[in-house]
Amino acid sequence: MKFTELDIDEKVGKILVRNGFVDLYPPQADALPAALSGRNLIAAMPTASGKSIIGFIPAVNTVMRKGGKVLYIVPLKALASEKKEELDKFSELGIKVMMSTGDLDSDDGRLADADIIVATSEKADSMMRHGSKWMDEVRLVIADEIHLIHDPGRGPTLEVILTKMLRKNKGMQIIALSATISNAEDLARWLDAELVTSDWRPIALREGVYFNGEITFDDNSSVEVPQSKDNIWDMMEQTVRGGGQCMVFVNTRRSSESLAVKYSDKMKAFAGNDLSDKERDILEGDTEATSVGKKLSACVKCGMAFHNAGLTYKQRKFVEDNFRNGSIKCIVATPTLAAGINLPARRVIVRDTYRFESNAGNVPISVMEVKQMCGRAGRPGYDPYGEAVLVSKSYSDYEHLMEDYIMHDTERLTSKLGNETTLRSHILGLIATGDADTEDGIVGFMEDTFFGNTSQMYGIESVVENVVDFLEKEEMVKREGGLLRILPFGKRISDLYIDPKSAVILRNAVRRMKDNTEDLVILHAAATTPDVLGLYPKKGDQDRLARLEAEYNFLIEPEDDDDEFMYEEFMSNLKVAALLEDWINEVSEEDITLSMGIGPGDIRSRVDMVDWLLYSMNEVAYIFRPEATKLIRPLLTRVRYGVKEELIPLVSFRGVGRARARVLFENGIRSRSDVISYDIDRLSKLPKIGPALAKSMKAQAGGTMNKIEPPPTSEEEEYLLDKMAEEYSGGKTDQSDAQKQSKLFDY
Repeated sequence: MKFTELDIDEKVGKILVRNGFVDLYPPQADALPAALSGRNLIAAMPTASGKSIIGFIPAVNTVMRKGGKVLYIVPLKALASEKKEELDKFSELGIKVMMSTGDLDSDDGRLADADIIVATSEKADSMMRHGSKWMDEVRLVIADEIHLIHDPGRGPTLEVILTKMLRKNKGMQIIALSATISNAEDLARWLDAELVTSDWRPIALREGVYFNGEITFDDNSSVEVPQSKDNIWDMMEQTVRGGGQCMVFVNTRRSSESLAVKYSDKMKAFAGNDLSDKERDILEGDTEATSVGKKLSACVKCGMAFHNAGLTYKQRKFVEDNFRNGSIKCIVATPTLAAGINLPARRVIVRDTYRFESNAGNVPISVMEVKQMCGRAGRPGYDPYGEAVLVSKSYSDYEHLMEDYIMHDTERLTSKLGNETTLRSHILGLIATGDADTEDGIVGFMEDTFFGNTSQMYGIESVVENVVDFLEKEEMVKREGGLLRILPFGKRISDLYIDPKSAVILRNAVRRMKDNTEDLVILHAAATTPDVLGLYPKKGDQDRLARLEAEYNFLIEPEDDDDEFMYEEFMSNLKVAALLEDWINEVSEEDITLSMGIGPGDIRSRVDMVDWLLYSMNEVAYIFRPEATKLIRPLLTRVRYGVKEELIPLVSFRGVGRARARVLFENGIRSRSDVISYDIDRLSKLPKIGPALAKSMKAQAGGTMNKIEPPPTSEEEEYLLDKMAEEYSGGKTDQSDAQKQSKLFDY
């Protein structure tokens, strides 16, 4: 079947043909007619079988023929960027695609003008809580990577938002895209959807186990690997010398970095690259180089890279983009890279099938997670085959990996929605938006979820009662007869999209603040909330943390000093506060990463989260103790930008971060009026400034700025803006692969 034979607008067909889409893959031919008919659909099929286009074509068709909006839900911010770039290919049809993954305290009214909105499930849920009117116009919801509904962190929110949308818009269509799973029929039954499953891939994938110089695959074929003293390198070298690319999955950040460094010199011999100054700056850390960034830069120069959560967004994105274009031949990564990002390789090597978990030790990785890693193997349009290899250490290990992973079905998807911790925020949201106004109504909502459709819901009434008791005790909701009424505090917390337990901690902290409360103490209160992930205190942290514990009177003390777990949690939160204290005192990222044994990405993730919690604390202070905002507001700006108080006026300029602000300050530029009076040529010659930024600063200083603190541009947004600038500045498009389903819409 050809794309032009589908019931779609002729203009859409022309764009598809122009991009090389002539014949449908078999799974696409099975799924697209159902998707275009308006019926709900579950498409469960392997990576690289063309799932995305099963969502894209109905999305465009809905906008052009039905006049409704489309909500495209993804689990990760990085995936949102990827999907937006792909959907922008249809912009010539007048279709406006917008992405929304950021500010959770907003209805994002700008999206009213969008036709297709790409958002994370958290952002979609937040917009519903804010009463976004455009949500009523949504005719189609696409849920990408819906198998992640089993994930304890992401799954419950996706489950709740889909249930809300189904109840709110009765005539709405849902298309859910999933990896191959063993109980896809449960999803189909829940969503009242037609189920299309397939094992077909455009590139054949063989999964196997390496043992003693040989890879044995699931089809009983085998490949001999030239042996040296390092079997990982042997398989890697064999792949790259054969014209392919390789991805190695390991279970820790340290391993990802050490292996990449270990193999860099060997890889350089046949895959080395020259880096431009701009590329080196991105990899090393832009305005603030770090040892991790320098290590990454040195690896990339050799055709190697590592990829983990310790890297910044720009660093991770650079690695992904340059692996796609072939400049990087091998990535050593932690499993997060396997979660849906379009990044295939000829051979995937899974070195570790276990991970360390506190209080449990080494535990096996799920079959589903391993299959996600294996699914990265095989690049459509580039590789004749894909190979996924697990590495055994003995014959008994070989048998275990072959039987329990390679030949085993994935685990059944199960909901993670039915516990008090998870339900606190969602039940508050249901009451705040009027989706439920009684405890029976909440239980009724739960019956409509995936959890309700796949379990007996034993004990759910008592769980709901306990959560409502907590919310009433903390004055977020009120029982009036048999009805539940949202209170102002509860409504504000629902809008802020933070855990109600976090809200209680922030409220208690605000009430205890004094006029002379120290910055570290406020930072610690924000870091104590369950929304912020602590940092494990290492041996080198002990002296500093003990000194801080003795020196300060904290707003939030451990609930039980004698409880070892509680005390460790207190100290891990204190380490986050200490990190942030260094950050706002302009300690370099390099010094922070070295002294605390973390990566630059760890700094950024804590800064972003505590930034949001301080914003929320400021909002809570308006309710309970407005005078506390005098302490919180300057600290919020300092955390956001990592500066001392004297630099606050300078970081309000777009493009001026902590390093550039310090350069300006040291050269006598300390306010907007100083920028206006400073000669532009002299300004442009200052270190790290340059002509473009100097011109921009002059324009900003001379214009009207209503806000002292403009919303910060996220790393994702900065990267996309830079990339768009490059693409639209006269660059040529390579049409050599136009006849292959190899880039756009493959995944």
